Amino acid sequence: MAVPVDEQSVKRLAYIRMLYEQGVAQAKQPMPMGASSLLSLHDAVEMFLVLASDALNIPGDQRTNFLDYWKKLKAVDLSHSLGMRRLNDARNGLKHAGAMPSTEAVAQALTDTYAFFDDNVPRVFDVALWSVDTSYVIPQPKAREWTRKASNRFEAGQGGAALALLQIALKEVLSNERWPFGSALNQHSIGGFERRKLVGSFSRAFGRSSSNDVSDATRGLKALDETVTGLQEAMRWMVLGGNLHHYARFQTLVPQGIFWGHSHDEAAIEAYLDGNERLATRTPTREEFEFCRQFVVTTALRQADINAHVVRPSWETARMDGEAPEA
Repeated sequence: MAVPVDEQSVKRLAYIRMLYEQGVAQAKQPMPMGASSLLSLHDAVEMFLVLASDALNIPGDQRTNFLDYWKKLKAVDLSHSLGMRRLNDARNGLKHAGAMPSTEAVAQALTDTYAFFDDNVPRVFDVALWSVDTSYVIPQPKAREWTRKASNRFEAGQGGAALALLQIALKEVLSNERWPFGSALNQHSIGGFERRKLVGSFSRAFGRSSSNDVSDATRGLKALDETVTGLQEAMRWMVLGGNLHHYARFQTLVPQGIFWGHSHDEAAIEAYLDGNERLATRTPTREEFEFCRQFVVTTALRQADINAHVVRPSWETARMDGEAPEA
């Protein structure tokens, strides 16, 4: 008999789904990198088995092996034990014996894991894993809310609007972006907006001049601004530990330059989404939407980890707060 799903279980299911989708993404990489998908898929299944035991009040211990759960969880009659045995054997062969799986073995693991979750999550919680929104694991409240709204829009058949909201969610995640304190990037980097002001000031100061040298210098400054912006963009994803090609695909899928000036006016954004014909023509597949949503989730988690470590030293914070004398 299925048990009610509480908020804590939803959060854990969201994390389990995130691990599963991470495994799916890893499987698309060329071998041998794609082999790591076995580890993520196995972790996702094992975390669900533990969650199911907790939800059904079935005691466990450290001696419980992966395949023992099919005996322990007889109350819900877990299925797909044969497929999970294949996954377990492949994972153990990779992790403990260094046996590299074949492309066919990875593809089989994806099929088996999808079937396991599709059949067994409703047996335990009476909800589908695919209905659980992974945005639950986003630490930043505003970004989490925008991502939830994006999920609702997508399920309502408004894929273009959903992608636009994911773009806002990503901008919210990066709105408090900080380079590591004490690094040269932190001390000397100038934001794109400030650089453009410098270019604009130069153009206004010498704009009436007919000198070709001045025109060439202005164009050179603009080219420099574009180059530095591109380098900073690449550095951002290196610092985040992300993949630049994933970011490039995200930016290809989501709409650009629509209403970002009103990104803090939620009512204006909702109204814009409802009446925008351009967004209505953008019809992403579920895979494309899931990729973009997972990109936001992963970036949010990485950004939160960075923010926890790039804080100023305690004496610097005290000085800025007026609690300590100037050095």
